[in-house]
Amino acid sequence: MKQRGSTWLVISLIALAFAPSALAADEQGDAGDVPATAQDLTRASVGGISGTIATGNDADLYRVCLTGGGTFSATTVGLTGVDTQLFMFDSTGLGVYSHDDGTTKQSTLPAGHQLTPSASGEYILGISPYDRDPQSAGGPIFSNVAFVSAANGRGAGSPVEGWAGLPRDSGGYTIALTGTRSCDETPPVIDLRSPVDGAEVPRGADVTVDFSCSDAGGSELAFCEGSVADGTKLDTSVLGPHTVTVTARDGAGNETKASATIQVVDATPPIVALHTPEEGASYAVGQEVLADYTCSDEPGGSGLASCMGEVPHGAAVETTTPGSKSFTVTATDAAGNTSSTTVAYEVTSAQSDFKGFRWPVDDFPAINRWIAGEVVPVRFSLGGYKGRDVLAPGYPQVAQVECGEGEQPTSGRPARSVWWQKGVRFRHRSYIFMWRTERDWTRDCRQFLIKLKDGSVHRAEFRFVRSWWGLWPRWDD
Repeated sequence: MKQRGSTWLVISLIALAFAPSALAADEQGDAGDVPATAQDLTRASVGGISGTIATGNDADLYRVCLTGGGTFSATTVGLTGVDTQLFMFDSTGLGVYSHDDGTTKQSTLPAGHQLTPSASGEYILGISPYDRDPQSAGGPIFSNVAFVSAANGRGAGSPVEGWAGLPRDSGGYTIALTGTRSCDETPPVIDLRSPVDGAEVPRGADVTVDFSCSDAGGSELAFCEGSVADGTKLDTSVLGPHTVTVTARDGAGNETKASATIQVVDATPPIVALHTPEEGASYAVGQEVLADYTCSDEPGGSGLASCMGEVPHGAAVETTTPGSKSFTVTATDAAGNTSSTTVAYEVTSAQSDFKGFRWPVDDFPAINRWIAGEVVPVRFSLGGYKGRDVLAPGYPQVAQVECGEGEQPTSGRPARSVWWQKGVRFRHRSYIFMWRTERDWTRDCRQFLIKLKDGSVHRAEFRFVRSWWGLWPRWDD
């Protein structure tokens, strides 16, 4: 196109300085001169392009993305010594508008002009030296006119496929741009592998943060950071929710956030310290043994909810009867974790004071013969007077047994005493109980049982007969 004079070109070109966030791009090799070989700058907002008109026959095309709304502008004014022409094509190569200079050697496609594209999207910006003009299959795309011109040549209906004109000028150039953006509207992808969202982990668990970001085919990844750095340990020393957030941003400013929240829970049971009774200890019947135990939860845990023994701490444990015993304490924390400790101990009878039954009663396993219904004066010795309260509650007792079979029951029914002497009395260095028997016990056997306060049981067995003649054993007894 031919140079023509113009006064309006002395516009405020200084205002076309590069936007702070825009990319200053360089021509890579030799930018192509047809749409298929145009250098692609659509992945970022471009504030300037620096390149070279290698020869007078050269033309360079660049694909850029416009924000639309008539905000686009391009200028070489004050940025090159080459006599330039600027052209705008749509993404297919159809002409939109152009500018050949008027009074200066440089060119400007202004913002806000009626020909400035209002639609956002991908376009092709072209630069060539004076008189090197774009051609389509139908001929010139732009008429040979100066100033800002629409695509009004006879070839305007077809995309650019070559350039024609006399070679004129060459050299380096810079184009200042406004109103561009990235065509990349796809945000980057975050792969947050650890921690796993919604997972529950025990307090103190080893959790390593693991994530990566990618922007395949986009404007390339510009930022990928987590609230906890990738590859570091997540602090799980405190119970409750813990969140890791990762932010990724690409060169077009598209941003993605991903987060994962795990719950740190108390999975550690509380501790029981059981001091008394001791494991394997031996205690005497009736010995006072006070329970001694404590429970505790780990520091930083959910806290102790309960600590329960078979009797409260400080209360007496079971020693009233001889035999093998056990004692259990169970602790529960606020998270529901429980633990129990059980000890086994033995309660043994003290050496009994029982010195045996006295006449007329013989100790078991001897069989005493007695007339049914007659009172039996049951006398026994404890080696002296031990007080009136020497028997366990409910004794003496009587149990029915098979005669001479060696049975040893430890309980039966309460023995009946005569009306004129209730309970056990002490006389003549012995204790005596006047046992009233029943007539219908004839030919039956009974054991008379006494249980002392020390837990020991002593017995005498009786065979009951009808009369005095039966007191002497017979061959068929």
